[in-house]
Amino acid sequence: MKRIIFPTDFSEAADKALEFAIEICKRANLEMLIVNAYDLPYAQNVMSTSLIDIMRENSENSLKEIADKVKAAGIPCSTRSLMGNPIRVIKEITKKDPESGVVMGTKGASGIEEVLIGSNAASVLQSIDVPVLAIPYKAEFRNIKRIVYCTDFRSNKNDRALRRLATLAGFFGAEIMILHVQLEGQADLATEQRHKFDHHLKDIPYSFHILKSNNVEQAILDFTKEKDADMLALLTRKYGVIRGLFHSSLTNKVAFHSQLPILALHESE
Repeated sequence: MKRIIFPTDFSEAADKALEFAIEICKRANLEMLIVNAYDLPYAQNVMSTSLIDIMRENSENSLKEIADKVKAAGIPCSTRSLMGNPIRVIKEITKKDPESGVVMGTKGASGIEEVLIGSNAASVLQSIDVPVLAIPYKAEFRNIKRIVYCTDFRSNKNDRALRRLATLAGFFGAEIMILHVQLEGQADLATEQRHKFDHHLKDIPYSFHILKSNNVEQAILDFTKEKDADMLALLTRKYGVIRGLFHSSLTNKVAFHSQLPILALHESE
């Protein structure tokens, strides 16, 4: 990872996420790109030049305030004020910068569709091909010591995700707890996948945890609380966010009840 991309809508939720973005940049010696995308309301049929100019000026002034704060923390940064749909803007930026990571705030709405900034937030997880760290609105930054990585052991394209997970854990000197919740009567899928973890996480302290439960969501929530985890990591699939294992009720509980940051990783091509 070479750069953190920090999209902001200048909300309190975004301000909270900035604390995490700054700390990651410090630990990893990364620069930050601060982005604000503004768009006219859909009902605005006539493009008013004066309105666009006002929106641009407000965006640029607010970005400068954030940049001053980031620079004061000793982090090199740049800003970009762009007109357009925020999701499309972030997607285009990350396409040109595949070695970046995104840190975004969460707003406290329910369901995975509303986890990240923006009403079409699920598309961030589906279409942006870099790691996305979603920070709950009321999260307080603390040193990341324990990362729980939930897996169903079904993906054969998780090599890149594991490398990225290892990189992030290395920044903080964190251990990784690999968690698999096995349903009653389900076949053991862990054995054949363990060699990948042994290979990609060889320089990171990690452990395997296999739980048997018919309530996957509650088992994961209880495990993160029991282990006092600092972050929950999950894998997104090419054709949509994993449902069932990581559906909206789990996301709601973890992101908005226990205030746990969620790291979304992506399968390799």
